[in-house]
Amino acid sequence: MAIEIIITAIIGVCAVTIFYKNLKKKAQGKCDCGSCSSHCPNYKNSNN
Repeated sequence: MAIEIIITAIIGVCAVTIFYKNLKKKAQGKCDCGSCSSHCPNYKNSNN
């Protein structure tokens, strides 16, 4: 039972870290998607 709690905690920490990094990028006006393509609203801004 302790192993499940540890694994869940690790997954939770990873999710929060990824979410925080994406929010930080978005706050700076950078593209926060995995690969910026022409359908991304920040694509034009990131290529200037």
